Amino acid sequence: MGRGERLRVALEKGAVEAVREGNASLAFATPEGELRPTGTHLRLSREERARVSLYRGRLALGQESLPAGEGALLGTGVRRKLLPAPLVRPVPGEGGEVVFRFLGPEGARGFWVEVRSGERVVLSARAEGGLFRYLPQADRVSQVRAFALDEVGLLGYPSDPVPFRERYSFYQGKRRLPQDPVGAEAFLRRAVEAFPDDAEALGELAFALYLQGRHAEAKPLYERALALLDSPDIRVRYGRLLYHMGRYAEAEESYRRVLAADPGNLDARWGLAEVVLALGRAKEAELLARQVLSLKPNYPLARFTLAKALLEAGKKEEARRLLEEELRRNPDPEVRGLLERLSGE
Repeated sequence: MGRGERLRVALEKGAVEAVREGNASLAFATPEGELRPTGTHLRLSREERARVSLYRGRLALGQESLPAGEGALLGTGVRRKLLPAPLVRPVPGEGGEVVFRFLGPEGARGFWVEVRSGERVVLSARAEGGLFRYLPQADRVSQVRAFALDEVGLLGYPSDPVPFRERYSFYQGKRRLPQDPVGAEAFLRRAVEAFPDDAEALGELAFALYLQGRHAEAKPLYERALALLDSPDIRVRYGRLLYHMGRYAEAEESYRRVLAADPGNLDARWGLAEVVLALGRAKEAELLARQVLSLKPNYPLARFTLAKALLEAGKKEEARRLLEEELRRNPDPEVRGLLERLSGE
C-alpha cells in the first residue's frame, strides 16, 4: 500500500503473504514488535507465536536484519534457513475427493497446504504425513501449493501452484450410490455439465440410470465414458448393463477385454460367469465361479452363480448347500426365490 494508505490485519492464527511491487513502504505491527520489510516477498504466520519467512529481499528485526532465504520465530531470537519447496501432486480419491501427495524436502516436520480459487484462498491447513484429503467445495478449477514446515514451525519456500479440478457435484453424486440413484442422478448431471470430458462422472451417471432400470439411457453414456477412458471399472459395469439388456455376446467381449488386461479382476470374472451361463455354457460358468470363490470366498453372489451352473448339471444337493450359505451371508431375494423353488421340487 502506498501514498500514506494503511492496512491493519489482526491475526489470531493463519498467515498473511505479501508481495511488494515498487517502492511502497510496508510495515507489520505484531505483539512481538514492528516488522519493516525491504523485500518483495514474505509470509507472516501465527500459531501461538508469530513466525516470518522471507523469500526475497531483507527484513529489519530490531537492530538486526533477516536476509532472503531465512525465517525467524519472533521474540525468541530463533532463526533458521528456510526449507526448499516440496513437490505436491493432486490425485483423484476413490470417493471423488482430491488427495494431495507431498514429497520432501529432508527435514520437513509436516506441510502447510493452501488451495486457491481465483484470488481467493478457500483452504489453508496443516497436513501431517505425506498426504492430505480435500473435500471439494464447488465445480471449478483450483490451484494447490504447499510449504514444508521445519522443527520450529517455520514455513519454507512455497511450491509452484498446481491446478486441479474440484468436482463437488461428482463427489456428492458418487457418495449417494448405490443407495440413492435418483438423488445421485441430479448431482451427476451437474457434474457432467461442469466437465463434459469427465469419464468418471459419465460412468457414474450411467450407473445411476442402470440402477433405476433405465438401461437404454445408460448405454450411450457408458459408451461416451469408454471413448474417453477405457477403465476396468467402467467396462465391467458396461458389461453388466449389456447382460441385463440380453446382449450376451457384447457383454462377453467386454468382460474378456478387461480380463485380457487384468486377469485378477474378480468383478469381470464373475460377470463373465453369469454371461456364459446365460449362453448355455454351464461347465465354463462353474469353473469361473469356482475361481472367484477360491480367491475371495465372500464374493457377493458367486455362490449363487455357481449354484445355478450346478443345477444345469443336475447337482441339486451341492447347489442347495451353496444357496443356503449364500442366503446366510447375503439375504438377496433372487437367492431366496431360487432356494424356495428348489425346496418345493
